[in-house]
Amino acid sequence: MNTTNNSIIYKPTSFLVSSNPLFLVLLYRYGLAFIFLFGFTGNLASMATFMQTTLRATSTAFLFLILAVSDTLFLLVSIFDFVEVGLTQGPILLKSYDSLCRFRWFLKGLTQFCSAWILVFVTIDRWLRTCFPFKANKWCTHKNVIIVTICIIIIGTSLHSHMLNAQLLGRLQPGIATSACGPADPFSLYANFYFAQWPFIQVFFVCLIPVTLMLLGSIDIHRTIQKTKSRVQTVGTNQPQQLRQARLHRQMLILMISSIMIFFVTTLPVNIQQIVAAYEISVGKTTDLIKIVSDTSILTILLSLNYAINFYVHCLTSKLFRDEFIKFIKIVYRLSGGLTGVSTININQNVLPPTANENAHANIHHQQPPT
Repeated sequence: MNTTNNSIIYKPTSFLVSSNPLFLVLLYRYGLAFIFLFGFTGNLASMATFMQTTLRATSTAFLFLILAVSDTLFLLVSIFDFVEVGLTQGPILLKSYDSLCRFRWFLKGLTQFCSAWILVFVTIDRWLRTCFPFKANKWCTHKNVIIVTICIIIIGTSLHSHMLNAQLLGRLQPGIATSACGPADPFSLYANFYFAQWPFIQVFFVCLIPVTLMLLGSIDIHRTIQKTKSRVQTVGTNQPQQLRQARLHRQMLILMISSIMIFFVTTLPVNIQQIVAAYEISVGKTTDLIKIVSDTSILTILLSLNYAINFYVHCLTSKLFRDEFIKFIKIVYRLSGGLTGVSTININQNVLPPTANENAHANIHHQQPPT
């Protein structure tokens, strides 16, 4: 099994799955359509919100902005699965299918790796600000966020680079959910590595290590806050600047915790399933391939939610995030001419009699100088 792209093992002596079950087609058609509708909208709204003045000054918000970009890339790549499984119910672009397989599997793996580790560094960022507040301004900077992001991309690219090799990866069962792509040669040593060993590597780097670091960081942040709570409440209570900083820090912690919870709920099930399936394959246990495809597909839809719902959870949990989003909406409304339109209507009502084209007539008279 492949953790990132959820493939299943190919046995040369038997076929895998002849076609996608009807419930799976409907799940991909309507489930992914729902995820895309709310995911792309929410991620774009998140990018706009985290670029607002109050939030963009913090390194944490910059990390969340990059996370939204990574999540959007994952959803973009998933459109191919939506079209192939949910709409056409068969393979598309067969002439370039091998190249598309390598591109899809690599980019899905890379974006999952990047999203997981960006969340890790969100936790580290808040941990530094909580435990070392006097050094945080030196360490938690936008420049360091860019450096960390570049390092994550380089490591993720190196880890998944084997998927770009034309001699290793290609089509497996085109058009079949979660098993469309796989080893180009099912008899090669790479096939054994891909199905029996690679899933453990993926789970280790994309789930186990990030989850462990996020849990440890969150626990230590909570302990530190509890120790210093009384001191913080008695210092600077009459200083607005310190109150604003404390509120911003608290809201960033809320955003961090909500994102980590989403990551746990949506990624742990598919990773556990991948470990179990890979173990069964490695020990040669007979498995029900149709069941594996069905289970993996359902969990893949759940996994996709991780890249679509952060914005809505942030709106529910953080008042600051809601306020900044509302502020952004008001800015867009003003830039789109909403307030100008209201002013023009008032001019028409108070100065000019009704005409066939009131707005245009009012604007002409309003702009002409007196004679």
